[in-house]
Amino acid sequence: MRTLTLLLGCLATCVGIPVLAGGQSQLGDPRQAIEQAFWKDLYGAGGTSLYCGQSFAAPGSTFTASPIYSSRQLKSALRCVTHRQCSIMNPRYPYIAADLHNHYPALTRVELARRNAQFAELAADVPSKFADIGCDLKASFQLVEPRDGAKGNIARAIFYMHVEYDLPIVGLVPMYKAWHRMDPPDAEEKARNDRIAALQGTRNRFIDDPALVDQLIAD
Repeated sequence: MRTLTLLLGCLATCVGIPVLAGGQSQLGDPRQAIEQAFWKDLYGAGGTSLYCGQSFAAPGSTFTASPIYSSRQLKSALRCVTHRQCSIMNPRYPYIAADLHNHYPALTRVELARRNAQFAELAADVPSKFADIGCDLKASFQLVEPRDGAKGNIARAIFYMHVEYDLPIVGLVPMYKAWHRMDPPDAEEKARNDRIAALQGTRNRFIDDPALVDQLIAD
């Protein structure tokens, strides 16, 4: 039986990759980026929710944009509390918060349970929190383990945020690397990368070249 690989709390592990990065600089209003670029441009024709793999034909109130590197983690990393304070203290904050590579569609009900939790691998006997809707997302003590088909997407989004914005990786780097290898980029993720590049001018390099993950070295 598998055991928890993460302890409660925020375990931040910084890694480095010898590639210069600068983040996106085209979407500077997080709310507008979600309302327009995310829902209307990126997912206007529908898509699939990340954590439950449920298809939707059009945006609706049952779905929300879920930041993989959460708002709480971002503020903690930048040492600010409110959106206004973060924007004053760090002019890059609005662009970081608006970055489409960090957002995926999620059922609103699921996101409410996930938003303040940390990604982890949980014991095999931990039940799915949303089995009633056929969603394979485990949750225990502010830790969540997503379905296998979402793990690689999550890892690559976290690696992207680390490299582009010099944010600490919250969690265990070896676990994210394992998720990345187990669930490599598929056609849907690659197409999404292309569409985001057209909308905000940056690509997720770990989708384009999965081997770059091997250059991430834990301190």
